Amino acid sequence: MHLGARSLKTGVAVTIALMTSIALGMTPPIMAGVAAAMTTRPSVQRSLRAMVQNIIGNFIGALIAVGVVIIFGDTPIVVGLAVVFVIALHLKFGLHRTLTLTMVTVIFIMSSGMQGNVQFLLEGVRRFSMICIGVVSATLVNLLIFPPHYEKTLYEQILAQTTQLFKWIRLLSGGASDNTKIKSEMDAFDRNKLKIENYYHWYKEERIFSRKSRLAKLRRTVIFREMITATRLLHQALNELDRNENTYRLLPDAFRETLRLQLSGLMTFHERVLLKFDGKIRRKRHEEQAKKDYKHRSEIADTFFSFFAENNTDDWLDVLPLISTIIDYSQHVEHLDLLVESYQSFHKKVNPIS
Repeated sequence: MHLGARSLKTGVAVTIALMTSIALGMTPPIMAGVAAAMTTRPSVQRSLRAMVQNIIGNFIGALIAVGVVIIFGDTPIVVGLAVVFVIALHLKFGLHRTLTLTMVTVIFIMSSGMQGNVQFLLEGVRRFSMICIGVVSATLVNLLIFPPHYEKTLYEQILAQTTQLFKWIRLLSGGASDNTKIKSEMDAFDRNKLKIENYYHWYKEERIFSRKSRLAKLRRTVIFREMITATRLLHQALNELDRNENTYRLLPDAFRETLRLQLSGLMTFHERVLLKFDGKIRRKRHEEQAKKDYKHRSEIADTFFSFFAENNTDDWLDVLPLISTIIDYSQHVEHLDLLVESYQSFHKKVNPIS
């Protein structure tokens, strides 16, 4: 069992909400804890947005609950109709993310059992305040206690995914892969791809107030987007190799070896770009080694079409998507290298991975 920071922060937020409600003499304090547990978000920006939306949504729900009880009473049928109306209203104004907590608030307020309009109104205000305590507690905990920093996690996830793809492409292109094992790895790659996309969106949502740091953050965001694109194309190349494995093995030995060497050099270049971004390879050494390891994508295309012209068989068309993917992949790796080079030229004093 693995407990992450978000799980721990949810527990802390619930504790703070309950203790605050008890200290203010609000009962039952459990609603403040429920609100805190339901509004904890994976990023600071989402927490702030969720806090504003939940306060607005629950305020609307509280007003409707108070008004309906004063006018129509608090019978079960009235409560049910009030919940339906609140759902329709929230969907109309795009507040569907706060809908669950708002429905809890409506039921919580309408079931207070207070007699008299004034008493019920005061009880509604008190119960709405408890919901706000929970929402604010969750936001403050996310802001102040271990605020999420997704940059390092995102980079490590991309590097791990790419390294595994390098390994399997080298095995598959060399004819040494285990077909049973690679199927399970493909499923793992798909899951990790979704995880990387989530980390990227959370990182992208983080707000930086310093103008200089904000510019560096924007550049890093573009770099990470290009890293993800290159990894996606590498994954696509692995799929093409696996899908057309038999056709690939029937290619002439000379062309297959040329293709393997070109792809291997391209992956080595990609790997060095990733390490250069983290400052683990000196730029000069990277440029010197790149000239040895990497050959331009035009040579891959020229080699393919020259062999295709000599053999002139439709079987070769099955590997054309693979060649196209490799060429596309090489373009993005080159672009990634240019982005990293530009970033390190303009932000020499900024550590890219924190």
